[in-house]
Amino acid sequence: MTPNPEALTLKNRIFPVLVAHVINPSQVVMNRGWIHDVKVGQRMLIYRTGDQEIKDPESGESLGYLERVKGTGQVIHVQEKICIVESDQRKFPRRIVKNAWGLGEEIIEGEALPFDHPEVGDWVKPI
Repeated sequence: MTPNPEALTLKNRIFPVLVAHVINPSQVVMNRGWIHDVKVGQRMLIYRTGDQEIKDPESGESLGYLERVKGTGQVIHVQEKICIVESDQRKFPRRIVKNAWGLGEEIIEGEALPFDHPEVGDWVKPI
């Protein structure tokens, strides 16, 4: 059976995608959602490509453009065509503490550190 060319084209266009909105320095909205099979918990890389093309000094062949990493994050909310990616770098590490009555434990997450100057138009891809 021959694959549907339209399906292949759509699959190839799913990533990389773009930051569509900056909520705050540690949360961005990317322009893909559940219709693109994005799921809560997926890890993403936020980056911007450099302006200068890198060429192989021996052959002169183009090696592409350097990616300037702005941070990594995790999908925390998914809608039909958009989702929120939150920085997964933390100010304080995750820790487990006993609750006030000593009857169990509580997980405390550290505060999310910001991405490095996130902007609309930055690239996003899964990692």
